[in-house]
Amino acid sequence: LSSPEWMNYPPARLGSDWAVAAKCEGKRCVVVAAHGATTIRTRSGRYPRKGGPFRSCLPGGFESKGGKVGTTVLDCIFSASEPNVLRALDVIVWNDHMLYDCDFQFRYFWLRDRLVESGADRDCPIKFTAVEFSTATYEAVAEAYEYAKSLPRADGLLFYHWRVHYVLGTTPLILQWKDGNCSEYFLEDGQMAESQGSRAEEMLGVPDLYTVLLCGSEGMLLTSDVPPVTVSRMEAFSRDGAPVASEGDLLKFRVLNTAQLCNVRESEVSGVARLRSAGKASLVRTLPDSWSRILFQCRSRHQPLTIDDVLESIRGEMQD
Repeated sequence: LSSPEWMNYPPARLGSDWAVAAKCEGKRCVVVAAHGATTIRTRSGRYPRKGGPFRSCLPGGFESKGGKVGTTVLDCIFSASEPNVLRALDVIVWNDHMLYDCDFQFRYFWLRDRLVESGADRDCPIKFTAVEFSTATYEAVAEAYEYAKSLPRADGLLFYHWRVHYVLGTTPLILQWKDGNCSEYFLEDGQMAESQGSRAEEMLGVPDLYTVLLCGSEGMLLTSDVPPVTVSRMEAFSRDGAPVASEGDLLKFRVLNTAQLCNVRESEVSGVARLRSAGKASLVRTLPDSWSRILFQCRSRHQPLTIDDVLESIRGEMQD
């Protein structure tokens, strides 16, 4: 699946070259309809929905007596609160037509129209609905923000560059942004209920920031970026405090100096970041965090990018 970077600074030409949508809470998953059955798998390869494969109205998701039906692959969001609804973010393959080399604007309108034409937007037994995107004008972003605030389970805003192809992994041409008004997961701790905040941050009601990093060669602790950002090195830990790890392990750390990392350059991170080992990452995790996620969470605690900042950047483009 493709993965968004976090919006730490508004990109150029946001109001003309990008699309925006309110993001509902849920797990990203790949939906494959082939050979008369439809399956859903999360990034970790698990089935999020009970019952296993099912029939659907997607091409490939039902047995056809009239001849060959191809394969369809969608990028969707699954929410346990609505197990019979899948929100389609993107289309990769539709009835054997490979679409990942088409730009997002084409893919989006193709997906929206084909879901209606195929009847997949009706309950049969799973309803597929396209996430509604529109060009990220000042009015559209403000409207998407207000809509996200009204949703019972929203998780911020998504921004797609209209010309981006479907890219596996993290891409700066897809961005995610949120604040405390449109997401209950604004200040993530990475620990769920296990978080034990430092005294200073607990007093302010701010959870400690935990991150997952990859143990690379020569003890480097790396992000998921390409090329990866070196956040720290194993040698930075005392012998007693160093985690027991081998190359390729995913390790969890508490970030001790979030304020200092807010404006640091990627090339300088390893000399500034102070981490405390929290053991190995959950077996569910398959990738480390991206640097944009770490930076977004640091800035959210001290120098958050607000919706007014985003809207002001678009207004500034309109005046130029």
